[in-house]
Amino acid sequence: MSQFSTDSQIVLETSRGPLRYRRTGSGSDPAVIFLQGFLAGPDVWSPVVAELAGQHRCITVDWPFGAHRAPMRADADLSPPGVAELVVEVMDLLGESKAVLVGNDSGGVIAQLVTAAHPDRVAALALVACDAFEVFPPGLYRWLFRLAAVPGVVRAMAAAMSMPAIARSRFGFGAVMEHRPGSVSHWTAPLAASPGVRRDITKLMTGSSNAQTLAAARTFGRYDRPVLVVSAARDRLFPLELGRRLADAFPRGRHEVIAGSGTFVPHDQPARLAGLLGGFLAGQGVR
Repeated sequence: MSQFSTDSQIVLETSRGPLRYRRTGSGSDPAVIFLQGFLAGPDVWSPVVAELAGQHRCITVDWPFGAHRAPMRADADLSPPGVAELVVEVMDLLGESKAVLVGNDSGGVIAQLVTAAHPDRVAALALVACDAFEVFPPGLYRWLFRLAAVPGVVRAMAAAMSMPAIARSRFGFGAVMEHRPGSVSHWTAPLAASPGVRRDITKLMTGSSNAQTLAAARTFGRYDRPVLVVSAARDRLFPLELGRRLADAFPRGRHEVIAGSGTFVPHDQPARLAGLLGGFLAGQGVR
């Protein structure tokens, strides 16, 4: 395993390319691995990690979701199933035989795919305001993801998201955040500056299909570990009923709703989310 430090993070060399990660806290096994949403950086989890790190070992990663600073290899498979396998590779490289996966938005899809393909590696699962079943990608994003294969579309998306007025509007982060959507403009810088990052996110977008989430869902009845599904009361992408269905698909699923939040719950309501996650991890006796 090759690692080196930069900006208080460590760079992990994987078969698909370099990934920055940060391990915080010193709790007992299993570790908690966080997966952020589309175009979000790992710092979206920082307030949540700050609350949990006293009791849990928390791992955040600069996953190749469009806000990542270092492009992956040109030949890397970065479709959702490919990224799910990357999660397992990261666990192997970090010596984590099992982990609790916490996924928000598109990161929730990746968590579902890991659970479906490698249930023995997932000690517990928390799915926070995310795609599921036939809803992947959601709403108008379905058309955007399909159009990503057209030359110039992702470059145009990057240019638009670099404009503060658009980035904080309902066409940008305002679609997934109720509070301070203009505060995350740094997430768009890699997409605008790096052709490699645009190449990576194009692979994720064009490789996404609800056939993947539907296939994963057919395995959920066999996953007998604790599952927490969190819905956001003001979510424009994922209705409460979708969250209820997702929780009901698991034998040990539980559904909670957080008020005053859009899709990006760790940004809008980090304290409330951290409280739910902390109680979930403690109360379920995750091992």
